[in-house]
Amino acid sequence: MVGLAQNQLNVLIVDAAKNEVLIGATAFISGTTNGVTTDPNGKASLKNIPNGEVELQFSFVGYDTEKMVLVFPRKETTALKVSLKPSQEALDEILIEATRANKSVADLPTRTEVLTEEIDEAASMEPSKIAHLITHSTGIQVQTTSATSNGAVVRIQGLNGRYTQLLKDGFPLYGGLSGSLDVLQIPPLDLRQVEYIKGSASTLYGGGAIGGLVNLLTKTAKKDETLLHINLSHIGARDLNAFVSRKIGKWGFTNLASYHLHNPYDADSDGYTDVPEISKFNFNPKIFFRPNEKTELYLGAGISHENRMGGDMRLIRKQAPSVDHFYYDKQESSRYTVQFRVKRELNSSTELQLKNSYSVFERFMEIRQNSAGNLAQFGGTQSNSFNELNLSKSSSTSNLNIGLNFNHSSFEERRFTSFEARDQNSSTVGVFVNELWDVNSKMDLEMGLRTDYVQAKSMRSKNAGETFVLPRFSALWKAHKSLSLRLGGGMGYRIPTLFNEEAEPYAYQAIRPIDYANVEAERSYGANIDFKYRTDFGSPNFLFTLNQMFFYNQIDQPILLTPDGSGFYDFQNSSGILSTNGFESQMKFTFWKFTWFVGYTYTNAFLSNGALNSELILVPKHSIKGDLLFVEENKWRIGWDYEFKSAQLLSSGLRSPSILTTGIVVERTINSFLLFLNAENFTDVRQSKYLSGGIDSAPYGTPQFTDVWAPLDGFFFNLGLKVKL
Repeated sequence: MVGLAQNQLNVLIVDAAKNEVLIGATAFISGTTNGVTTDPNGKASLKNIPNGEVELQFSFVGYDTEKMVLVFPRKETTALKVSLKPSQEALDEILIEATRANKSVADLPTRTEVLTEEIDEAASMEPSKIAHLITHSTGIQVQTTSATSNGAVVRIQGLNGRYTQLLKDGFPLYGGLSGSLDVLQIPPLDLRQVEYIKGSASTLYGGGAIGGLVNLLTKTAKKDETLLHINLSHIGARDLNAFVSRKIGKWGFTNLASYHLHNPYDADSDGYTDVPEISKFNFNPKIFFRPNEKTELYLGAGISHENRMGGDMRLIRKQAPSVDHFYYDKQESSRYTVQFRVKRELNSSTELQLKNSYSVFERFMEIRQNSAGNLAQFGGTQSNSFNELNLSKSSSTSNLNIGLNFNHSSFEERRFTSFEARDQNSSTVGVFVNELWDVNSKMDLEMGLRTDYVQAKSMRSKNAGETFVLPRFSALWKAHKSLSLRLGGGMGYRIPTLFNEEAEPYAYQAIRPIDYANVEAERSYGANIDFKYRTDFGSPNFLFTLNQMFFYNQIDQPILLTPDGSGFYDFQNSSGILSTNGFESQMKFTFWKFTWFVGYTYTNAFLSNGALNSELILVPKHSIKGDLLFVEENKWRIGWDYEFKSAQLLSSGLRSPSILTTGIVVERTINSFLLFLNAENFTDVRQSKYLSGGIDSAPYGTPQFTDVWAPLDGFFFNLGLKVKL
């Protein structure tokens, strides 16, 4: 039995780029079950190898499989060193762009969370918006700001939505007048990655990122791709989305076109919409050009338009208003954007980048408030320009970024009344430096400093110019191959603006312009510490990850909407301190084709004014979210997600009950076709089930000022088709 000779092969498996050992990589004989996994030193011994030519395979998650044929017995007695290359898909997933260093998530001192595979699943659940996708991470809440128009903002670690900065491909285009519509107007079909930085990130991108930032990265023209996405729901949603990508020589092109319609939907038959009537489209073409190996150019544009109308179902159906049926909330918006970026490699270690974007956002809102027909109308045009010059210098142990930026924001109100005009604008000049330093194999440091000078004015007054100095520090200690520790902190600021979620229910009526001469910017301090443990239990079929983070945020003299005693409202600095603190616990367990994720967040959020502490409204102290996923590549994808929120303090002083929502999505791939069915909130948790008096509230007896703390639409299912051409 020569073929069963007892040959043995010792191997060392490493990362081809970094020469770091790969723990849990596999080595096995092709066509057999004879295999082993590498130990903490990247070594393994494969035994019972027959004589003659034997094909061996070496593999690791996120790396290309390496095959080789060896003849046994071997003359060499030393261990065989096998270098595995990261797969292109893995490289696309782990490189982080929000920190500007383009490092892998495992090597960044700044704690950054990344979503990649979850994007397709979220697109099946909500193909017209990213609201569901954003909430896949713990400590993040999409808060609905209007019960009828369904406006929403992103809250991080208990802070209001105005403290979250939303980026797309590193361009801060959103916010301001469009703040409560952003997550409702971005379809996810062309996204390839979502990055989260929790805690102050103002040093990286300037004012506005007090609570953190979300960076949405879109697909680039790396390959030819055509996607068609059709969706229908039983509550009246219809979607048609298409994405195309082409690469022709030095040129590349992508385009996303989407169209969404939604019939008005009244889940509880109380006469008010729980989902408004919606009509919107998006069109986002992009051109990529690489004239040589050292130069890259990118030009993108975007056009979107949306109409939404919520309120009394009879009025939406064009029936005449009456004493009992009078309320509606109508919103119309259009967005036009253009982006330009050029990268030039000066030498093998130095790159110069110039970025520019310009956007115009037009919005009109009209609320019919009472049976007398009184209208609250507000509208205008906001323009934003962003310009940045960035020099990046890298070596084997460091990355240095130096940048200069100029931003300008301007709002011009569309006048409907004789009330004082609320036109406002601001200009920011900033310079920043950020360095990432690999001290040794166990320690990485990141230090940054930004200085911004901001001038702002309204029709009421202007400031004298404010200067902000924003240091930032992060450290990563790799205590063990399975255990790492991150520590970080920084400062931030936010310039006062009329556009806050507190003003939305009023449709900005009776809200005075910002008094920039007497209202100071909000300034913040934040810190977090994070522990990460990762192990595969010595088996290629297992992977366990545990993250534990503690956070603290403080905002001095936060700006609050304050009545002035004469029927008008002002945004003014409070003398108190707004603070949020708590911790996040995340656990992810992968076994075979199953992945289970669960995350718990404890949040303590309050406004302190002397000896008086006021709890912030609509912040659940306890939150649990997670999902269980089964994936059989190119065949099945079945996911079950769930979320628990504890009682929340309401503006009325009452507390909401705790709620638990859950849903299931099933996807079946057959060649180039993917069929999906999503049952969302199948336990039919609805806010109106807990309200004895209905969803309408004071002062107008409408849903206008209703706190939204639970789903309004209840159970719904949608199904559709994705086609890869």
